Amino acid sequence: MRMTVKTRAELAAFKLKITHIRYFETRRGVGYECKTNVPNVTIWNDGMGGGSYMDGRWSDIKQFNELNELDLENLINIFEGQPFYERV
Repeated sequence: MRMTVKTRAELAAFKLKITHIRYFETRRGVGYECKTNVPNVTIWNDGMGGGSYMDGRWSDIKQFNELNELDLENLINIFEGQPFYERV
């Protein structure tokens, strides 16, 4: 199944923003923990070759259930002022 990337406007509608990123080295690469503007909701990548994912209580993160890995990475790109993955 192919992942669909949301536009900036679609991402903005979720009202989820990155507020801080902490990078760390692992045996297999670089991981990160992202704090968000929503209490108890973080975005992680463990740096071991897997995808990015959201962490927190289900009651806090279920409103963001439609966001996929590329959407999470685009939120990080927006925070860091990096290029945005657009739909092709």
